[in-house]
Amino acid sequence: MNYLYHWVPKDMRGNVLYPLNTLKDSHPDLYEKEVSKYAGREHIMQQRIPILDCLWNDVLHFSAVHPSLIKRALFESGRKKPFNQEYFEVDPHLLNPENTIVYLYKHSNMAEKLREDNFAKYDPDNVAQYSAMPEETKEYYKEMFMREKNPLLFHMVPHILFKGSLDVSSIKKISV
Repeated sequence: MNYLYHWVPKDMRGNVLYPLNTLKDSHPDLYEKEVSKYAGREHIMQQRIPILDCLWNDVLHFSAVHPSLIKRALFESGRKKPFNQEYFEVDPHLLNPENTIVYLYKHSNMAEKLREDNFAKYDPDNVAQYSAMPEETKEYYKEMFMREKNPLLFHMVPHILFKGSLDVSSIKKISV
């Protein structure tokens, strides 16, 4: 079976994963910490996701690429620092297809990023097609390490975007 993966927040409170904008009201301190990862990229938080008709930070972001593949690609590309992280391993059928979409990450520039043709309908039975580590991501990692910069881990990796919160109390965690 193929799964979806979501990074386990280090300061997670309770058993529910919330989209970033929901944290603003429920846990403002966590919101401030998490929003800092968008420093220099604040415009992303104002981008609307077509079809779901919400903002980028109104959804939970999942990946079908196993975290061990991401870790391997990071080290093969030049990462030197240790990388140990926990992920939720989520059954794709837990996400309601009516509130979920696949961001294909096939755009060539920012103007095309949020066009409807850069998204695909979500089918939990077909997540395997998004589970390979993209070669473009590996090349991006290499370029960033050559420039002595930290890469964005999921750059060019298709995102499964879920409009809603998710109770993770019975969801398995894995470590890589």
